[in-house]
Amino acid sequence: MAGYKVLNIEPMGYSSNAILRLNQFTEYYESNWDNVKTNLIRADIQVLIIRLDRYIGEAELNLFPSLKFIVTATTGLDHIDFSETEKRGISVLSLRGETNFLESIPSTAEHTWALLMSLIRNIPIANEHVKSGGWCRDQFRGYQLYNKTIGIIGLGRLGKKVAQYSKAFDMNVIYYDPFVIDTEFERVSELISLIRKSDIISIHVHLSENTIHLLNNENLSCCKSGVFIINTSRGKIVDEKAVFELLNNKIIAGVATDVLETELENVSDSNLWKAQNLGLNVIITPHIGGATWDAMHA
Repeated sequence: MAGYKVLNIEPMGYSSNAILRLNQFTEYYESNWDNVKTNLIRADIQVLIIRLDRYIGEAELNLFPSLKFIVTATTGLDHIDFSETEKRGISVLSLRGETNFLESIPSTAEHTWALLMSLIRNIPIANEHVKSGGWCRDQFRGYQLYNKTIGIIGLGRLGKKVAQYSKAFDMNVIYYDPFVIDTEFERVSELISLIRKSDIISIHVHLSENTIHLLNNENLSCCKSGVFIINTSRGKIVDEKAVFELLNNKIIAGVATDVLETELENVSDSNLWKAQNLGLNVIITPHIGGATWDAMHA
């Protein structure tokens, strides 16, 4: 990419060391989506650096007629229209497959655990109660993790870290993953079996045609009453409409998610966003699982 014109379209908090290196080998520019249409340099940009701010489809790609590469420091790639990039001969460079490097990045697994603890111990609403001047502990009784069964969907890099955290809390760990056999943890051969046995379900699979609505009305209707669901993967893996109904009927006790089905379109169209605003037990963070200073610097 030496000599290429590079535009960092989401430069906030970007590594100063990375920028220094880019300036050594490329013509490096920064902008943001609000200003890009008036930025005259965009017509000559050959490399576009993005994160997860918006979906990159036909309209966005039309702004960059000379584009050759998209660079995204993510493993999930559902924010890019690959039919359009392939049609235009644009290569996408990501972190997918960078196994050795990714082993040093536990941020999303740690965020999974933060969401889990916040959900089962009612931390956000208890904090809001205290901020409003209250001090009534009995309103916020939660659950301990000891001897609970956590079902992990996908025992890849992040799923395995969450499994190891679970063991440290003396939990029973089961997992469903057709592509992994790990004798350290109990493997179930069918997803429905994991759903039936789990007190807590944690999702750690990539989004693909095969995983869209992997959790849906048919299989979630078999869950334990009072189950908690944690999702730090991708929003479309969960059928939010089905989850909304089960939350409303007190079958699912709570959901903590870092992702939404509609996060790249309109957040307020999400059924989980609506559930939270109706006072159901839902915690939502804005896809910050990998957004630590350490990880993003690396």
